[in-house]
Amino acid sequence: MVYNNVLEALGHTPMIRLNRMNKPGNAEVLVKFEGLNVGGSIKTRTAYNMIKNAEKEGLIKDDTIIVEPTSGNQGIGLALVGAVRGYKTVIIMPDSVSEERRKLVEHYGAQVILVHDDGDIGACIQECLDTALRMAENDPKVFVPQQFANPNNVYAHKYHTALEIMEQVAGKIDGFCSGIGTGGTITGIGEALRCQYPDLEIWAVEPENAAILAGGTIGTHLQMGIGDGIIPDILNQNIYDEIYIVSDEEAIQTAKDLASKEGIMCGISSGTNVAAALKLAEKLGEGKTVVTILPDTAERYFSTPLFE
Repeated sequence: MVYNNVLEALGHTPMIRLNRMNKPGNAEVLVKFEGLNVGGSIKTRTAYNMIKNAEKEGLIKDDTIIVEPTSGNQGIGLALVGAVRGYKTVIIMPDSVSEERRKLVEHYGAQVILVHDDGDIGACIQECLDTALRMAENDPKVFVPQQFANPNNVYAHKYHTALEIMEQVAGKIDGFCSGIGTGGTITGIGEALRCQYPDLEIWAVEPENAAILAGGTIGTHLQMGIGDGIIPDILNQNIYDEIYIVSDEEAIQTAKDLASKEGIMCGISSGTNVAAALKLAEKLGEGKTVVTILPDTAERYFSTPLFE
């Protein structure tokens, strides 16, 4: 098969069983490895779906400038889609994200605008959004996808990622957990899986220093892509049964274990998700199945404590 462009190769990422990291007596833990996706993360799915539907709705024209606030992977995804579709793209990011994220966005030909994170990631993300919206007010060519509020973010997972998961597992799924960034992953996948498996247990996972759903204080943290210090408009707060909190140290160590024990080279938020999945597997016990997502690849974290 020859694809017309790289976006046609999107999705269909592998589902992998954890062996050495899981304990006897636990539920089976399966991870969907989005680091092997086009663009190296799950966010290419949502970036493409938001842009494709905006094109259908006539919101994007040939001279449109795509501008989006993001803590990383969505910006990389949008920069990739902009490169393929021929749109100028501007990504507005906290300066606390990894250097690799900024360079990847620029490598796809997009412009990066950095906003200083002075220790409150929520305030920083809000300033990124405000900056994008001001640009849209001042230039009618600017289109802001607004990943935190765009339902096409959710639909990418509800009608695509979740269906891949059910096809790959081909059996009952008893537990699902996911970190909260835009809320699109847990909402879209969670809603689809809950329809198929009504007694499914779903955990929302938050960084210790930005556990807004759990009522915690908002600081800065290393689990990039989740815990942005805001409650997204598209998050279905009725879809999850429990909130599980993971420290930076546990997330990083779990991500390191995924590499050294399972051969899976993934990012810090993947460690977050797996730390929760292993705990959920312990709760549900033998004979059950837990699924989680590995959102991205480790190669965009060389400058972070993940490689110390």
